[in-house]
Amino acid sequence: MKNYILSIAAFICAVGVFIYAVNAVSQRSDTEGAKALQQAIQRASVQCYAIEGRYPASVDYLVENYGVQIDKDKYAVFYEGFASNVMPDITVSRL
Repeated sequence: MKNYILSIAAFICAVGVFIYAVNAVSQRSDTEGAKALQQAIQRASVQCYAIEGRYPASVDYLVENYGVQIDKDKYAVFYEGFASNVMPDITVSRL
């Protein structure tokens, strides 16, 4: 009976560690995804400046004209441009 209880306890601990590890990997993946999206938006903004001579007024312009794809269910994008010749402030956060 004692071995049976120890086996169940070990199994529960193993499942707990597995669930914790999967959750940690998922959170890290989302964080890396937000970072990659921010870098993609920055690169597209610079590309727009190089081609058109101005930074885009909104991130929607980058989506329409430069192929930036944003998963709006997962990330919130804050794009604040001061002037057309100043790099905009870009922040991406997980929802």
